[in-house]
Amino acid sequence: MTSSTRFVGLGSMGSGMVRNLLKNGFAVTVDDLSLDRVAAVVADGATAGAPGPITESVVMISVPGPPEVEAVCFGEHGLLSRMQPGSVLINLSTVNLANAKDLDAAATERGILCVDAPVTGAADGAADGTLVIMCGATDEALAAARPALEAISASIHHMGPASTGTAAKLLTNMLWFIHVTALSDSLSLATRCGIDPDTFATLVRDSAGNSWVAGHDLPNILADDDDESFTLALCVKDLRLIGEIESEMGYTSDLAAAARARFGAAYETYGPQAGELAVTRLAEQAAQTSIRSS
Repeated sequence: MTSSTRFVGLGSMGSGMVRNLLKNGFAVTVDDLSLDRVAAVVADGATAGAPGPITESVVMISVPGPPEVEAVCFGEHGLLSRMQPGSVLINLSTVNLANAKDLDAAATERGILCVDAPVTGAADGAADGTLVIMCGATDEALAAARPALEAISASIHHMGPASTGTAAKLLTNMLWFIHVTALSDSLSLATRCGIDPDTFATLVRDSAGNSWVAGHDLPNILADDDDESFTLALCVKDLRLIGEIESEMGYTSDLAAAARARFGAAYETYGPQAGELAVTRLAEQAAQTSIRSS
């Protein structure tokens, strides 16, 4: 099977997704501001993109956030002005509700099918093809996008119309950030009580405290690995977007606010490019202990 796909954005997530598209028989043309990133996936079988009309039937975007989506999609040389009517635009980026709705409306006006399709599963999930995708789209758009989505994921969830995929992604990230914050507090208190962090981590994964975060992030915490594949800058951006949802819906989560404050403090302390798990170091410092493997 071959299918013609354009992929924009080759960061830690995008490059893994492109390689899985290639493994599944897709012909992939790629675009990124970094020529080194383009060269790396071209070496694996992709084709470097060029200016001009986009002839690929499916275009996928994986960029950091709303400003980047605006920059690559809109304007005289943006994707929407270069795509063909009847083609499919899949936005895998984490944006806000307004951005998702605006992109869908602009695409629909041009006869382009649009799928709001943010992903979860981290960089290793992108590399392994085991991402979970939350989609906001019409049935027609999702059906057209499904072959490409299945090539990069283990699970696809249709959440509803445009922007519901974005809402679902941000709210699952809210749970993620809350879990990381709670886990670092729990580990720090456990070590203050005289419990070895590895011993406590084993218990967490075998108790009511278990979660995806405990399975995925706890080994990195113990190994003193802050996981720079997802930066504090991205965490703070997502928590800000979660705050926008709270304001729009008229409901404020105290737990989300606590996570926002903790990650904001980590951002100020360790810098925007530090890995997301650097946030756990604040709890260690406050408790004057270590939650790393001995």
